Amino acid sequence: MKKIIIAFTMLVFGTVSAHAIDRSIFSVTAGIAANQGVFGASAKETNLTDTNTTGHVKKESGVFTDSFGSQFLELGIGEWISLGYEHTPDSVTTPTNTSRHGHAAEANVSVDFNDLNTTYLRVNLPFAAGMYAKVGTVSTDLDIKETMGSGSTYSNVSTDGNVMGLGYHKFINDSRIGLRIEGSYLELDNVSTSNGVSATGATVANGGRNTIDASNLEGLTAKIALTITLGKD
Repeated sequence: MKKIIIAFTMLVFGTVSAHAIDRSIFSVTAGIAANQGVFGASAKETNLTDTNTTGHVKKESGVFTDSFGSQFLELGIGEWISLGYEHTPDSVTTPTNTSRHGHAAEANVSVDFNDLNTTYLRVNLPFAAGMYAKVGTVSTDLDIKETMGSGSTYSNVSTDGNVMGLGYHKFINDSRIGLRIEGSYLELDNVSTSNGVSATGATVANGGRNTIDASNLEGLTAKIALTITLGKD
């Protein structure tokens, strides 16, 4: 998806540069948004004992909701196309998951999805005034927060993914100010992390190697945004 967006950008600007630049075809839109999301994932936690044998395996799937704010900036090219970048300064936070309840090695883990950034292509739909489609790539950092009986910590990781959505944009009283509503689907790549203990490095002190493998990371989000556009006719 990222290669497609880059190739399309090069094609657009290559076409523009081949002719005298008409600045009137460009516009810039900035926006602030409130988002509500429903997210889900499947995870497998594998705990090795201090003798390097499998001691505990836990598989779970879950769904949670969270709200977050974001800001975006778009470069409009002509009547139909916009290239955009959206940054989410808020964290998207999972509920806390507890394993080995009541055990000396009880572990409590939650995850913050930080710096969720999206690069996207937005295309206005010619058959429906105000409607648009959107496709793009996302990246985010996973800050894994844990309280483990062994004192070990899970390594933070990063992941990428894709997003697609549909939305509606309307200017208020033909001004530069607009309102936007949007629904989108997000899918992230699988991630794996561990507590830093090697597969053969288990001791009584460190409690053995723990790993988490997460898959099916996806979400549905709803957005409402306030925008301002410069360069609009």
